[in-house]
Amino acid sequence: MKKTTTSFKKLPLNFVSVLLLFLVNTFMAQPTCTLDPVFVASPNYGIWPDSATNFVSGQVGVSYAQNITVKVPLDTMQNPVKICFTRFELLAPPSYPNYNLPPGLILTGTPSNLQFPGNANSCAIISGTPTTAGTYTLYFQVDVYGNTILSFQTCPTPVNPNTGSKISTQNINYYIINIAPVTDVKENSLLNSISVYPNPASDKIHLTFTTKTLSALDFTLTDITGKIIIYNKLETIVGENKTSIDVSQLQSGIYFYTLSSQQESIRQKIIINK
Repeated sequence: MKKTTTSFKKLPLNFVSVLLLFLVNTFMAQPTCTLDPVFVASPNYGIWPDSATNFVSGQVGVSYAQNITVKVPLDTMQNPVKICFTRFELLAPPSYPNYNLPPGLILTGTPSNLQFPGNANSCAIISGTPTTAGTYTLYFQVDVYGNTILSFQTCPTPVNPNTGSKISTQNINYYIINIAPVTDVKENSLLNSISVYPNPASDKIHLTFTTKTLSALDFTLTDITGKIIIYNKLETIVGENKTSIDVSQLQSGIYFYTLSSQQESIRQKIIINK
């Protein structure tokens, strides 16, 4: 049987235009991960956020994004030999398709195949719009590749990630993503417009929100024990409001901010990372 192929030249012009537009929009909509500068500058290796910080929570129908930084060392000593790492491959275990991510979320990264080279800083991002509420424990399989040399020898640089034999397989199952259900909010609710960034933060956090009435809001920042660390009274204007909160004196860790009025109260987690 004669094999046939389809050429773009044989397709209607309007079909080709729609197809190209779809491909362009898909490519542009693909989120790009970013490195955490504090973790990159630190002497630590591994994955950030760590298990203590964990991943941010989300809400059904609200766009979600969680950046992940991966730092792979050049080598490690295991006397009487040294292991030169060539790459760490991030995989979904067979029993947990899509890493058991909440429906609507995907994991992408740089490099796109999620094979992170040795002696390098790489990143990934969990993104999308959650569709189902719940608490999701994520499952990752990390295959470690490298070469073994004598302890007094030096690992070659630059690292060739296409070389090396599998050294070990590690399973990670301590990350959790909580997805809250859709919340019924009033037309004038702050939940429709509030934004707090950056998160994680190091010196300042910036709040933006809109109100349709003049009112005073209470901003409270507490630690994980509930102790009040910062309290500010915010005077608002009709329309968009912006304010900044100095957190430069706080230690790294998990905190919770509450923005409240007489009608409602909003509480969210924020991470301080020095």
